[in-house]
Amino acid sequence: MKAFVVATEDRPGEIARISEAIGTAGVNITALAGLTGEAAGLIGFLVSDEAGARGALRSAGIEAQELEVIRVALADEPGALAKAARKLATAGINVELILSTGVSHGKGGLVLAVSDARRARTLLGDLVLED
Repeated sequence: MKAFVVATEDRPGEIARISEAIGTAGVNITALAGLTGEAAGLIGFLVSDEAGARGALRSAGIEAQELEVIRVALADEPGALAKAARKLATAGINVELILSTGVSHGKGGLVLAVSDARRARTLLGDLVLED
């Protein structure tokens, strides 16, 4: 599974431009986070059809970085994220992107792009969901 990250200018219409390109191609954005600062922005997102999104972005002239992600389910309780993040940090694994995919049945869904996915999968064990 891949997440897409687009670097933008910090100006009105950037999210519209990106989401229109993807939506026009019939691709759904399933998770999204964005941040701006110092005249620039970053938008990270998951989609229902990676190949479709890739083609749509390319056709619209939008450059996107693709990051391999792992899906995890954490208990919906205080400290659950801290415990998982500390395991990764202690092992020297950097979290490059984190996106929430919602809460269901007492579990908080996340996707993580990390510096070493294989080791992260091992460290997080049964918290990791199969794609």
